[in-house]
Amino acid sequence: MAVETGTAEQLIRKIYSFQRAMRCAHHIAADPAGPGVALQGVMRLIGDAGEVRATDLADRLGIGAAALSRHIADLEASGHLKRRQDPADGRAFLLSLTDEGQTSLRAAAARRAGLLQEMLVDWSDEDAASAAATMERLAATLENSLRAKKPGQHNQQQSIAGAAK
Repeated sequence: MAVETGTAEQLIRKIYSFQRAMRCAHHIAADPAGPGVALQGVMRLIGDAGEVRATDLADRLGIGAAALSRHIADLEASGHLKRRQDPADGRAFLLSLTDEGQTSLRAAAARRAGLLQEMLVDWSDEDAASAAATMERLAATLENSLRAKKPGQHNQQQSIAGAAK
């Protein structure tokens, strides 16, 4: 059975609430001398990939080339990021973390994990693992659905009809 409109709306509200709480937690756990929350997000994606083309990174982040260019410049200037020309395409660059960038990313992850452990003091490890598995499934489902869609493809008539039920 498909998810009902009210349930979808409730899930969206809960996701937004979760995002706000996590954004606050990121700020609490942040190193004032290190990269900010947005730059850490960029670093995580680069770190996960090992090495990534700037255009692919911009797509994954959902931002334009100009915004990514500023992030890259900031991370390069702080010594967290290095870039090299893509041997397959001389016009493109491959981005990777420096040793300092990897160390900074690991330290930030440890601070966030420690804070989350403090915040979830009343949860069992099984509760946390179950929540992580549910969120992983939700994220994978949403990402797969989004990859299949292009901007403007959502059928507004379908939304209106679904809301009328």
